[in-house]
Amino acid sequence: MPGDHEMSKEPVVQVGYNLEGVAFGMTDGVICFLGIIIGVAQATQDLTLVLVAAVVGGVADAMGNSFGFFASQLTEQSVQAHEQETHVEEVRVHSRREVWMSGVLAFVSTMLALVILIVPFLIFSFQVAVITTFLTGIAALFALGMYVGKISGKKEVKTGLVYAVLGVAGSLISYFVGSVLQSLTAIA
Repeated sequence: MPGDHEMSKEPVVQVGYNLEGVAFGMTDGVICFLGIIIGVAQATQDLTLVLVAAVVGGVADAMGNSFGFFASQLTEQSVQAHEQETHVEEVRVHSRREVWMSGVLAFVSTMLALVILIVPFLIFSFQVAVITTFLTGIAALFALGMYVGKISGKKEVKTGLVYAVLGVAGSLISYFVGSVLQSLTAIA
């Protein structure tokens, strides 16, 4: 019967909703890891330090994304349930599965971003790896932005460019922070 699933405890999961955790984890991960990698590379010029900082920062960021997104979705679920109870209008309430999947997908996608961005350091020379990682990260952000634009009905290229600009801005700021730290500490 139409509408039966709307009041069930576990509503039908929409594909776009599951992508929310993926989009968050990838976007945050790429921007964060570009910053860590570019900043540490500029400050130290040391492959080992870049990899250690990226992996430690990556695991910490993935856990933070996962727990933070889970808590956010759990809170949103509570607000939705309260709204549904106190108002006549129907409010969609996140299912328990959706809340858990948000956290899991945020973790997995953040870790995937880390792997994608550190692989060039395992293949190329240091300077080539820094450039490759930067270009890969910006391309990934642009593609993710285009996809988000497409599924949200916004201008794909414009949304892709916004995501890419955020990555470039984060990288530039981290580069300058790395430069300042290098000159203050004479690490390299």
